Amino acid sequence: EKGGFELIWSRVETEEAFLSALDSEEWDVIVSDYAMPNFNGLRAFNLFREKKLDIPFIFVSGALGEERAVEAMRAGARDYMLKGNLSRLQVAVRRELQEAENRRQRRAAEEANRREQRRLAVALEATGAGVFEYKLPRDPLPYYSEPCATLLGYSPHELPRGSEFAQWLDAQIHPQDLQHVQNTYKDFLDGRIKRWEVELRMRHKEGGWRDIAYLATAAETDSEGRVRHVVGVMMDRTPQKMVEAQLRHAQKMEAVGRLAGGVAHDFNNLLTAIFNFGSFVLETLSEGDAAHEDMQQVLGAAQRAQNLTRQLLAFSRQQPINPRLVNSNTLVIDIEKLLRRLLGEDIDYATRLETDLWGIRIDPGAFEQVLVNLAINSRDAMPCGGRLVVGTSNVEVDEALAQALGFNAPLGQYMVLTVIDTGIGMDLETQKRIFDPFFTTKETGKGTGLGLATCYGIVKQAGGFIHVESEPNQGTTFKVFLPRFEQSPADQKGDSVIPTLKGTETILVVEDDRQVLEPTVRTLSHFGYRVLQASSGEDALRLCAAVPQPIHLLLSDIVMPKMS
Repeated sequence: EKGGFELIWSRVETEEAFLSALDSEEWDVIVSDYAMPNFNGLRAFNLFREKKLDIPFIFVSGALGEERAVEAMRAGARDYMLKGNLSRLQVAVRRELQEAENRRQRRAAEEANRREQRRLAVALEATGAGVFEYKLPRDPLPYYSEPCATLLGYSPHELPRGSEFAQWLDAQIHPQDLQHVQNTYKDFLDGRIKRWEVELRMRHKEGGWRDIAYLATAAETDSEGRVRHVVGVMMDRTPQKMVEAQLRHAQKMEAVGRLAGGVAHDFNNLLTAIFNFGSFVLETLSEGDAAHEDMQQVLGAAQRAQNLTRQLLAFSRQQPINPRLVNSNTLVIDIEKLLRRLLGEDIDYATRLETDLWGIRIDPGAFEQVLVNLAINSRDAMPCGGRLVVGTSNVEVDEALAQALGFNAPLGQYMVLTVIDTGIGMDLETQKRIFDPFFTTKETGKGTGLGLATCYGIVKQAGGFIHVESEPNQGTTFKVFLPRFEQSPADQKGDSVIPTLKGTETILVVEDDRQVLEPTVRTLSHFGYRVLQASSGEDALRLCAAVPQPIHLLLSDIVMPKMS
């Protein structure tokens, strides 16, 4: 009390009372006699140690002796003094209380640091990043965490140890990226850039390349600014890169699709005029006449041009379709004879069709077009013959399969059409471009470059996607994923029957292109219809208001100036 302490104290003299006091109160200091009738200080000290309490324990005794005092201090007692000289008691207590507070603060700081390290470890584990740390110029024990190996498909025990691990990593870098990596790393080590950030390709254990991002910073530099201690992370960017590539490809295809759709629309107007007026001329010519043969050639060329525009429209997903519930196995079986003729005798054709196949909703003609285009593509990849297998199966795309497919595929149930060939295969660069319109690896005149682009458009329009697996000289596998469709009774409609093409009703034709308007009016009039014509939406409305008799049907262009 003379030392300025506000004292709350309790005296005990038995083991039971001592233990009870330890449990009932949070004490700041324990002052203990050594020799007592029913109890002794050494026993009290041992009980105190068993509790693992961080409280200063001070012996005050007249019979402790130097040897026992040293033993007690070694065991963990904070101080001792004789009963006849208590002048140090105030100083010893104040010192021990301060040191106890210092210890509490250190433990709190260490615990906070451990929590921070745990949070950092969890965050790094969530990112899948590998951590590395080393000192320069040469660190005999550099640190590389386990993901530094597993990112490339290895387990840690498969890789070199120590400084050799860094050399091993360098050897995995793609040759085209190596010079850039070395240059930027040297700039970082010399202090010309503050952080080393680089993306590069590294060889995976199972083959192929992974996109790896490195981010390193200087934990310590010398007096001239050169890096002497490096800490950093490495992350696998391959999944993100693939998603980014998918997005760029989708945006490019969308832009090209809009262009292709516009071109096809205008081109179809011209072909409509060529077909109709050509047909009118052909009707006036006699068979065997040279002009009759010439006109047939013109119409044949127009037919081929129309097939080209149909592919453009399919690619741009603007082709008119009639989707309905279909069984893929039935379509594959129905088209088998055609495929065998297209493939030729030197290609062995087989099917593997799963029973109880899920239904899909697609235009049957569009489905057949996809299968024919894929088969022709496979045929051209097997110039010396080979084997083509067409299969169907039911597949549930979950998160694991979507990740295995290599891009962000929509989850759900799919019917999968598989086309496998034993042809020349493709490298990765070719695979990236196969769905681009007008891209072809075939000789001039052997292909338009629209076959696979058309497949892409049709499958997208049906809500599906295409996955390709191929390697040079190892053949190619196309997998067309089309979503499962279950038809409700309300969806089931009977086919309407058209008994005749002739009629007497009044039809209003609205078309701004004269080359389309005139043959349309002429054709309808030929079949007996009374035809009214207008070259714009405004003219059509005025005509409707002025004509007294009923108009039975409106036949209109969609895209026209001013009014659609």
